[in-house]
Amino acid sequence: MTKRIKRNQHRVTCDSSEVTHIDFREVGKLIVVALVVIAGIWVTKKIEDVSIKTIEIQSVLNKVSKSEIRTITENYMHDGFFTVDLSSFEDQLNDIPWVYRANIKRQWPSKLVIEISEQQPYFRWGENHLINKYAELFYVEDAQKYVSLPLLQSVQGREQHLIDLYYKYSARFKEEGSGILKLKEDARYDKEITLMSGMLINVGREQTDKQIERCLNSFAMFTEAEREAIASIDLRHSNGFAVRWNG
Repeated sequence: MTKRIKRNQHRVTCDSSEVTHIDFREVGKLIVVALVVIAGIWVTKKIEDVSIKTIEIQSVLNKVSKSEIRTITENYMHDGFFTVDLSSFEDQLNDIPWVYRANIKRQWPSKLVIEISEQQPYFRWGENHLINKYAELFYVEDAQKYVSLPLLQSVQGREQHLIDLYYKYSARFKEEGSGILKLKEDARYDKEITLMSGMLINVGREQTDKQIERCLNSFAMFTEAEREAIASIDLRHSNGFAVRWNG
């Protein structure tokens, strides 16, 4: 009787023991994460170690200062090939006079390639600005050198309006003997057209096209000698125009 009880007690002791299980899938995940982190740190370090060895300008420049470009590029020569801030680099190049747009590309393994589009002036604007073919103003210190370009002048924001007016009538005036040299507009939007012959034409802000057409049609009334003697024509009259003669 006693021996049977002991066997039962031994059996109870064995049944109450705990067994530890290891989930190797979770361990594998932790190992993979650790390897990814280590690889990321290694790659980051390698990227930072890649330096810029060459910065090359692949554009023909006629007006942009090469010395100003050189000064800016020297500030980026010691940056990393992958870590260099190309946006900031381009912004600084775009601030150089006569630069229309700068574009920088990475070229493996260690070169930066700069492409620069220069501004192309079509008009003068005021004293120190020029206008490109997109009707955008840009500043240059020597704008007065470009006296062969037509001069436009008004408040900023009226560039496209004056450009359209110039192209609409310049050829017409040229057919009558003299193209448009200057086109100025005051704060009230009244206009003063200066022809290449020196003649001044004053145009009101209302019914501008009608007034200019009246002027062009009136040229047929004058002989060539009379046209050359006209100092100015004022079209700002409802019933006609006023002529002022030279001398």
